[in-house]
Amino acid sequence: MQFQYNQLLLQMLIVQIPIILYLVLANGRIDDKKEKVMWGLFCTITLALSIMFSIILDGVRLDARVVPWYLAFIYGGTGAGLFVSISFFCVRSLFGGVGMIPSFVAMLISIMFIFIAQKKFHFLPVKKKIYLSVFYVTICSAMLPFIAVLFGNDIMTMTILLNYLLFILVNGMLAWFSIYLIESHREKVLLRKEVQRNEKMQVVGELAASVAHEIRNPMTSIKGFLQLLQTADNITEPQKEYLKISLEEINRANEIISDYLSLGKNQTRKKHSVMDLELEAKKSISSLSSYALMSNVEISLEVDGRAVILGNSSQIQQMFINIIKNSIEAAAKNVHVTISQNKKQVDIFIVDDGEGLTTDQIDKLGLPFYSTKEKGTGLGLMVTLQIIGEMGGKWRVTSDKKNGTIFQITFHEI
Repeated sequence: MQFQYNQLLLQMLIVQIPIILYLVLANGRIDDKKEKVMWGLFCTITLALSIMFSIILDGVRLDARVVPWYLAFIYGGTGAGLFVSISFFCVRSLFGGVGMIPSFVAMLISIMFIFIAQKKFHFLPVKKKIYLSVFYVTICSAMLPFIAVLFGNDIMTMTILLNYLLFILVNGMLAWFSIYLIESHREKVLLRKEVQRNEKMQVVGELAASVAHEIRNPMTSIKGFLQLLQTADNITEPQKEYLKISLEEINRANEIISDYLSLGKNQTRKKHSVMDLELEAKKSISSLSSYALMSNVEISLEVDGRAVILGNSSQIQQMFINIIKNSIEAAAKNVHVTISQNKKQVDIFIVDDGEGLTTDQIDKLGLPFYSTKEKGTGLGLMVTLQIIGEMGGKWRVTSDKKNGTIFQITFHEI
């Protein structure tokens, strides 16, 4: 029995359709929801074409269907993956044959375990993502001929066995190539966004260094005279209210100037020492207790394990205060801070029960002059992310419109 090498090459070409379309159309320009729909649609078309041009051995259709099916679950999410799975059952039933039942059984078994791979995949480094994908796709590809042999009555010859092994090997190679291309592209998109973010931060920092001091000096004089006017006896109550509002706005302007000055400073020159994150968090929460009380929000702290890192106390407190203050303003009733030790790193979770953020809002966090608050400037969070980066930390935001927002910060433990 001669293997259909021309069909095999065609299968390899078909599998690249969703990847090529993703690289051309996505490129960081579409939102998360549209991207998932795109994966579901493109992978369904690819899977249908793959089945149409299958390699047929003893009535069993061998093809690369597992690869687009796997990509749909991993990059398109559960919804896209299930849509592609249902499409598979519909398309495959049209062709029938002795291999139909084994293919259905293999697909059902694959679906049962895909959620484990899906859950772990996005938290792995690129190399381990490739290993996981090759392993899973290879196992799923091997199930079809294995189950077909169990269901069938034909004798397994060496030629058929070699053909099956070649088919499994090609599927594993396609998984490796596909994940490598997609992850390389995603890394380049993230790198480009990071470069753009750093350029904007540099511009704001230079602006801060050149004008912040010049603005603060006259602001201090204005504040002093307004405070003197408040003590005068010949002003009316409405005028006192106007003075109070003016002083509040000057204080807000001074806070903005302080944020500009923080951006203009070289934070890396500050001396780092051994710090207890639990102690720094308690100090920050204590300083915000009155603000939380005024906002009718309760702040709670939970510490699990040793939480000691190398850093600067004033910077860490500024980081805690900025993020917790944002959480208080967003929260409905509660803000929960958790500090936990995880192997050789310390994880900080700041969770609120507010309205949550959209994917687009999360992507824009840390950009200068972007804020979800009516009177916000975005500079406070921008300074905070700069501090986290300069101390070798990483940050991640996950949000749900129903359950609020989780701000996760990770530092290396000493």
